[in-house]
Amino acid sequence: MKIRNLLIGGALGAALVYFLDPEQGRGRRARLQDQFGARLRDGQRSLERTARRLRDSAQGAVAQLESASPGEPEDDLTILSRVESVLFGMPGFPKRSVNAEVVQGGLTLRGEVMTEEEARAVVEAASRVRGVVAVESLLHLPGQEAPNKAPSRRVR
Repeated sequence: MKIRNLLIGGALGAALVYFLDPEQGRGRRARLQDQFGARLRDGQRSLERTARRLRDSAQGAVAQLESASPGEPEDDLTILSRVESVLFGMPGFPKRSVNAEVVQGGLTLRGEVMTEEEARAVVEAASRVRGVVAVESLLHLPGQEAPNKAPSRRVR
């Protein structure tokens, strides 16, 4: 513990001597401030670029989803593609454990989700997709039977 404190104190002392040197300290402090500002500006630009890219891709996805004319009947594959785009874009969406199927505009969701809130969020997001006429949720929690399996097991 004493050695660590000695090393930390020595490093702080050396840094103070380096930056408070009467002859070159002012230039070193100015250079450090310039470098810190440059890194900060680079990070800010990168963050803005990422935010712009995310916003633009979201606007593009919305534009694609809204681009089909509302008067034409849409085929099930188009609706399924829209549903998958919306659902797979949700943060934390369980892609591997939820399946979607569209038949004549009716969407059926099957699979396992971690919480009831997650199931409600998935159904709500899917029901807002243009072209989806109805949503049947067969989602269930881990360890529970799927809703469509329970009636068939009771008959046996």
